[in-house]
Amino acid sequence: MAPVLTRGDRRRAPRGPAAGLGVQALAVVRPGVDVAVVVLSHTGALVESGAPLRPGARTELTLEALAGDRHHVRVRVLRCWVVQLAPLRFQCALHFDAALAG
Repeated sequence: MAPVLTRGDRRRAPRGPAAGLGVQALAVVRPGVDVAVVVLSHTGALVESGAPLRPGARTELTLEALAGDRHHVRVRVLRCWVVQLAPLRFQCALHFDAALAG
């Protein structure tokens, strides 16, 4: 059997639940698409929604801090794929234009 080539972890920042960075698990992508934050890092997020986001699109993600204040983050949609058919659900990878303050 041929050896399996593996690379180290390519992640630029550790990922975890939204609460780990002090934000709510629910957020909004402009123009008003409600999303659930699946995982979050200082440089991006994986979100789930009932509507697809177009890869390559630039938009804004509004995160609400556990303390109540809101953070508007400019993002670029990297990927979007179907994760469930009934009801239809999508997961989308978002990259932040500027890293979140930690």
